[in-house]
Amino acid sequence: MKDTLPTNKFKSVLCDLSRIGEWWLLSLGLIFFAFIPYMYRINDSRITIANLIDLFTSPSLYLVLIVVFAAQVFLFASNDYFDRHIDSLDEKKRLRNPICAGRVTAKEVWALLVATAIISLVGSLFFSLFAFLFTAFVLFVFYFYTAEPLRFKNKTGLDVICHGTLINTFPYLFCLVVLWDFSSGAVFLLTLLMMRSAMAQMLQEIRDYDVDKKVERNTVVALGQKKAVRVVFMIYLTIFLSTSVLMVTYQLFGVGISKFYLLVLFLCIAYSPAFYRLLTAVDYRELIESLWMGQGRTDRWMAIRHVAPAGLYSCIVYFLLI
Repeated sequence: MKDTLPTNKFKSVLCDLSRIGEWWLLSLGLIFFAFIPYMYRINDSRITIANLIDLFTSPSLYLVLIVVFAAQVFLFASNDYFDRHIDSLDEKKRLRNPICAGRVTAKEVWALLVATAIISLVGSLFFSLFAFLFTAFVLFVFYFYTAEPLRFKNKTGLDVICHGTLINTFPYLFCLVVLWDFSSGAVFLLTLLMMRSAMAQMLQEIRDYDVDKKVERNTVVALGQKKAVRVVFMIYLTIFLSTSVLMVTYQLFGVGISKFYLLVLFLCIAYSPAFYRLLTAVDYRELIESLWMGQGRTDRWMAIRHVAPAGLYSCIVYFLLI
């Protein structure tokens, strides 16, 4: 028993509280998606094996990883802590939230928040003063996204705007700040990530609608579930159509985005059955829980929808760039 307690506590604080299992792979992918196109442009549209070795042995890459991961642990730990009263009203969320379930104490939460804030701020200072100030601002938004008295999550419109601009986009946006890369392709992908992040927030609010409407007012509570679903679908269509048009215009006229961003189309196509089910659903909660979040994170089809497009895309990029 003595041997297992520290392991369980470690898992509860650093894994369950930070929800690292939900986002680490996406964040890692966004970081590489920022660095590799940057190399691609500065090396005359070619990447050699030597370039990739330089990338994977670069201290900057690993320092970015530390800053991004520390900041996101800060985000999700504070989210679980300040949402504990609302999560306790929902049986599934109560079990997933380690604070509600009694696996983590308030002191442990605050120790983790202080440590990750310091790590991310100190790490960002190695890049530039602007990177440090940007990180400090992001931590402010992360904290007050769920904390009172500001609690942006409880403000109609502001909840989706904050989530869209920073919550899921921070790994990529921080890389652009560090590399100072705001080329057309980078800005295009950043815009799509913001749209995707806004969709994610609205899907969460659609899922939690029955509980949220009892205790707070957010965008989906104001719109209603059906209208919110239509808004989410329109954002999805906008991502798919704008990517397609810009890719075609680039091939025809040299204006738009290159084939490097084909992954966006692959992911949109892979998720088309999920959106069809969303539009025809009766019980949004169970569907969203199984397709996008919650227990659905272990769903094999969700893994296939990510791994299959990413695998196909990786093969294409390999022949395009190397």
